[in-house]
Amino acid sequence: MDCAAQAAELVAPYLDRPALKLLDVGCGGGHFYHCLVRRGLLADYYGLDYSPSLVRLAKAAFKKQGLDPQKIILGDVRDLRDFACDIALVVNTLSFNPDFRAPLDRLSQTGCSVMVIRDNFGAKTLVRYEIDGFLDQGFNHLKGYWNCWSVSEVSNFLSDYSFKVKYFIDRRTQGKVELVVGKPYHWSWLVAERK
Repeated sequence: MDCAAQAAELVAPYLDRPALKLLDVGCGGGHFYHCLVRRGLLADYYGLDYSPSLVRLAKAAFKKQGLDPQKIILGDVRDLRDFACDIALVVNTLSFNPDFRAPLDRLSQTGCSVMVIRDNFGAKTLVRYEIDGFLDQGFNHLKGYWNCWSVSEVSNFLSDYSFKVKYFIDRRTQGKVELVVGKPYHWSWLVAERK
């Protein structure tokens, strides 16, 4: 995936020691771990996702490959306690939260020195709680968040936690709008490094 490849490129300069602990927030099936391995990038990888079916899938894949399935954690980042990491990767997950502050606050408490974030960032924050419309029959009435976060708001928030933030345009979408289940997304990246 283009997204995972770009994430690996943005994380690579910070993986100067194999023992660095990386938390992949919203890890899904754990495919980012394999993206790192294919590039020869070493990290003490942990994945976190709140979808039980995706966590089962990732644990099974890790076990099959002789990796520790306990490094895949079921849960919400806001509920993560007594967990420390060096690098946090947050790809395509913040816009589905009611607000970006609680997840980023919790991640800052892990002691991480770097956050690499891909999400729907724009000039201003737009909170949308809308029907998905693309779910299976019988579930299309369900609503979710489809938010766009202000780059300056998120950057200022992270600055308050002593992070210096750099902005990058998503290589695949090149700053153009992409429709995700009929909703406009402006994919871009923030790399936040603790000062």
